[in-house]
Amino acid sequence: MGIFLALAGVGILSAFAVVALLLQQEEVRVPDLAGKDIVTALETITQQGLQLKVDRREPHPTLPRDSVISQSPAAGNGIKKGRQIHVVVSQGPSDTQTPMLAGEPYRKADLMVRQAGFVPGTVSRVSSESVDRDIVIAQDPPAGSPLDKGGAINLLISSGRKAETFVMPKLTGKRAEEAVKTIDRMGLQHTVTYRAAGEKAAATERAVIQQKPAAGSPVAADATVDIVVSK
Repeated sequence: MGIFLALAGVGILSAFAVVALLLQQEEVRVPDLAGKDIVTALETITQQGLQLKVDRREPHPTLPRDSVISQSPAAGNGIKKGRQIHVVVSQGPSDTQTPMLAGEPYRKADLMVRQAGFVPGTVSRVSSESVDRDIVIAQDPPAGSPLDKGGAINLLISSGRKAETFVMPKLTGKRAEEAVKTIDRMGLQHTVTYRAAGEKAAATERAVIQQKPAAGSPVAADATVDIVVSK
């Protein structure tokens, strides 16, 4: 009898060990479904031995229709095979919600506003070190805000990096070669026009007699300096 009980005990322990091992092997990591379309999400979790359950559908300003907005359990969590992953799926932008415009080129954003049934509002521009020229930086109302059809959406557009400015030095009286070197060192463009300066200018042949912009004027880094040189 003692031997029988011992063998029975070993058998029970072995059974528990096998079951525990099987249960452990059946645990998988929850994949990240956010942003995926519902078909791709279903294929992904099916490959993991899981099931998909759509809890609800709701409007979303940026995600296309039938894309996963959120999930539970969260991606990366451990879960047993056969369990359900609950998701919220996008219905796409609502007819009364403002679209996401930040990051879009201005012309495309303007078209998106009109196609959504709204109208372009005030367009302001500001220099930016991080956002390229003509790209939408921000909008008002923000993306996803309720807005009646025909309502205006204001845009803040990047004008690119702020242009570097210089103070224009005096070039008149300098020889043409020296003036051109000065302009080149400033990284500016230049044009040179030659003009007869009369008998009094004979001693200063090839000297700058006029300049534009004038000395002391602010000048942008991409400006062109026009000089008139005596001959």
